[in-house]
Amino acid sequence: MPAYWRKCCCWTGRMSKSYVAIWAILLLLAACGPATTVTPAIAPTASPTPTETVTAIPTETQTLTPTATATSEPEWYRPLDASLGGLKYQYAEVTNAHARVYATIDDAVAQNGNYGHLPNFPAYVAYTATKMGSNGSTYYLINYGWIVAEDLRLLTPSTFTGLLLTREVPFRFGWVLADTESVSSSGAPVRDYKRFEVVHEAAASVEKAGYISVGEDEWLPETAVALTSVQVPADAGPNTCRFIYANLSAEILTVFDGCKLVFATLIATGKNSWTFTGRFAILNKWEYLTINSPDWSASDYYMEGIPDFMSYAGDFGFHGNYWNAEFGSASSHGCINLSPADAKWLYQWAGLGERVIISKGN
Repeated sequence: MPAYWRKCCCWTGRMSKSYVAIWAILLLLAACGPATTVTPAIAPTASPTPTETVTAIPTETQTLTPTATATSEPEWYRPLDASLGGLKYQYAEVTNAHARVYATIDDAVAQNGNYGHLPNFPAYVAYTATKMGSNGSTYYLINYGWIVAEDLRLLTPSTFTGLLLTREVPFRFGWVLADTESVSSSGAPVRDYKRFEVVHEAAASVEKAGYISVGEDEWLPETAVALTSVQVPADAGPNTCRFIYANLSAEILTVFDGCKLVFATLIATGKNSWTFTGRFAILNKWEYLTINSPDWSASDYYMEGIPDFMSYAGDFGFHGNYWNAEFGSASSHGCINLSPADAKWLYQWAGLGERVIISKGN
């Protein structure tokens, strides 16, 4: 065979052997190669079967049955809006009968002779500004001028409010007058009550002398509560349907409109019978009034910025009280004192000429 052909055949033979070897390797790899060379099929995520959808149990929030929402107050009344108790001034009691009131802050700091005294003592003042003097003392701007902080005791007016009636009720209701404890018919303690807590009389199958039933076998001392009812008082007279009624015995004020009780609250009337009884009418109204005790008064006092004053007889009237919270007791100089919020509500409700009845009560 020619050399040329021998070369070609040799190359062809070698090439054929190489192909055979390669194919053998590929077949071997295909049969025995690692699994990672084959991409496995990814199973789809299983979807819920119809049975799962049909038999799903609804949660509590999915129930169609409405549930009652608890309320924080009884349905037969609502308290006054607390914002009614907001006042134009801040207040203080004067603790020094000889307190000096200076014309300017510079005079107060210098403690010079440019000062005066308040007209009377005890005294309560309304202040509109405070300022720190160069001597390190704080001064308050009142009606007449500047007074040093050391001669004052700052006051926080009471936040007590009366009740707006939302419907007629068959029971007497009112307030606890002092922190006390209710008891069972056998005298065992039941629970503690706080001053001004609202209570109402409850039906009882037995009587407990000197006590008022306020729950199932629960009693409070008669002396610890002040109660009223929704009925028009007998001494109001026939066809008297819109009026303000002050009960001196219970120290409770009630307001009737359309012969229906619309508002009730505790008051502080005159000690030593200084608030006299009778039928009157609202004569004048002042949003803020400063009072100096009249010459005929049995006591001396000076009071600035008294809120929501409504006179009904001479110097006597209804007004807000910012200096104490003695509502439910006879403690005033003769006027009928209310909390700031109650006084504002009454001031807004009553017009000039509004009927006023002041009764001794039961």
